[in-house]
Amino acid sequence: MKTVLEKLGTSVDHLKCLDEIFRENNALYLRIENTITATLGDDFGDIARELYAGGKARSGLHRQMILGDIIEYIFSGRAYYYAAKSEENFRRFATLVLYSVNQLLLFDTITVDPQIRRAYIEKLEEVIPPEQLYEKDGDRELAQELKRSDVVISQDACEPYDAFVDSLLPKTLGAPKELVVFLELIRLNKGLVIPLLLIQRLFGDGKAIAPPDFLLLKRNREIFGLELGYSKEGQSREFSVRTSIPTFGVDLANHMHNRCPKCGENILYCDTVIQKYADGSLWTSLSPDGKFRCDATCQNFNGRFCTFANYYGKYAGDCFYGAQKPGDDRKDMHYHAQCVIDSSYEFRGRPRNISDHLAEFFSQIPVVEGIDSI
Repeated sequence: MKTVLEKLGTSVDHLKCLDEIFRENNALYLRIENTITATLGDDFGDIARELYAGGKARSGLHRQMILGDIIEYIFSGRAYYYAAKSEENFRRFATLVLYSVNQLLLFDTITVDPQIRRAYIEKLEEVIPPEQLYEKDGDRELAQELKRSDVVISQDACEPYDAFVDSLLPKTLGAPKELVVFLELIRLNKGLVIPLLLIQRLFGDGKAIAPPDFLLLKRNREIFGLELGYSKEGQSREFSVRTSIPTFGVDLANHMHNRCPKCGENILYCDTVIQKYADGSLWTSLSPDGKFRCDATCQNFNGRFCTFANYYGKYAGDCFYGAQKPGDDRKDMHYHAQCVIDSSYEFRGRPRNISDHLAEFFSQIPVVEGIDSI
């Protein structure tokens, strides 16, 4: 991630140099700049805030969306030019995307790791002016509280900390899913994939509308809109009514990527899965039930199981958000196998060891549901 972000920063520095030289040496350029500022007034600042807005609020502060768009621009807007040159380049592109997805998922660790969160906030305060970093009222005070606190932020609690911390991250749950779906749509070769991830509104036919995340163009001239997630039926319906393009929801199977209830961190893709995905051998390496189970040939195999392995089932014990799971709850959940391997759960009134399910552990793989019939 560091290399591509540095290159992106260099592009911004280059454009800033061009702007600075012309403002200093070209009177007409400077006059246009001053005219823009005078004519648009506060609206100019509002437009600029679409490139960085310090916070998260319904009033228009959507920093996490802006940061997520920039990440997605790197992959769907520019890096794909490299990927399109050859099949080998696409394999390398796929490797980059999946490892970068792992990094994005790790960013979310600041919700459960106070030390990293504290260091991150302090680093932001060093490089971003406070009036931009803490544009939303109250965020500066929340940041100072969090620097002193060891609170663990769960998905369903700790407001307003949750909204503030979310605003510091680049859409760490949405962007990874969108990148994986983009990759899978290309790999499955179901048609021409047009990512609309960076286009928030479409203009030109009266009222602007929100497009789906992707358009899929079939060889038989059919066009489909694909929206990631199943909670935007209204938005998809409006797009379909206005364009006559059928639109439906897709998602990663089993709601990947899952947060381990034991440690609170997201479950990542194993190196072996990434390598096999990139070289095309992953799908012939699955078990009859469609799972990938690392064996002793995996570099992350610890003698018993892969350290990236999932356990899907019940668990009795403490969770990262402070609650205790009884071990007899009806709903199975995804856990890091290494987090719960020495634990148990209740089975027919008696404790049963999770290690009894060692042969059932599996590693997460990218699978998109909802596109089988396309």
